[in-house]
Amino acid sequence: MAVNKLFGAISALSLLLLLSSFGCKAQLSPTFYDYTCPNALTTIRSTIRSAISCERRMAASLIRLHFHDCFVQNAKTKLGCDGSVLLDETPTIQSEKTSKANNDSARGFNYLTIFL
Repeated sequence: MAVNKLFGAISALSLLLLLSSFGCKAQLSPTFYDYTCPNALTTIRSTIRSAISCERRMAASLIRLHFHDCFVQNAKTKLGCDGSVLLDETPTIQSEKTSKANNDSARGFNYLTIFL
């Protein structure tokens, strides 16, 4: 019985190691929305330019929102950006958007809601 459990554990671990050795070939593409939303890049570009022309600091604020809670992703950490600052508050959960730490620091949400 113990031999079967050990064999199962070794098999599962071997399979996990085998699957984790395959590299991901996913790449970002500037043409991703060309068919489904051909005006996406033009709309985003004009909105961002408009925001920056109204307030010069908005460029930095939008970049901060984009990379909020981002961590370097590597094979060990598997971390990335979670977008948690974009989530709205609910009756039972306080959002990062309205937390004291982000008060007057995280700005530009009004420009992002244009795309929703």
